[in-house]
Amino acid sequence: MPVFDWAWAWQVNPVQTLATICAIIAGLYVLTRFLIRFWPWLKKVIAFFDALAQLPVFMVDTNKTMAEQNVKLADIHHEVHYNNGTSVKDSMERVELGVKGIYHRLDGLEDSVEELHETDEKLSDQIEEQTQPHERFEDKE
Repeated sequence: MPVFDWAWAWQVNPVQTLATICAIIAGLYVLTRFLIRFWPWLKKVIAFFDALAQLPVFMVDTNKTMAEQNVKLADIHHEVHYNNGTSVKDSMERVELGVKGIYHRLDGLEDSVEELHETDEKLSDQIEEQTQPHERFEDKE
């Protein structure tokens, strides 16, 4: 076990001790003021170096994501451009043509129904005229 010599402690001048304590307090005060004043800037510098440390991982993830998106975009491009009948665009064109045909048939049916309605009204009017009692029969009663 080492033996400590405490004799040096009594050789220090009290004024020197007080001056040393004041210098330490002043240094801590200046350091604290410096840190308070430059802390926002220091946080930005620390965040910048953190971001630099994470940049390689971010680049790898970004490249992977971009590759996946390119595959998906190629699939979408394939579906929305003509390719001799199997794309969604070709299917939509066939559906549109079918719907246009149905519209034309419905227009024709509407015209036919309109004609039938007019004919029905004419026939109803004729039937009413023929089934109405004549005036001579009404007078006798």
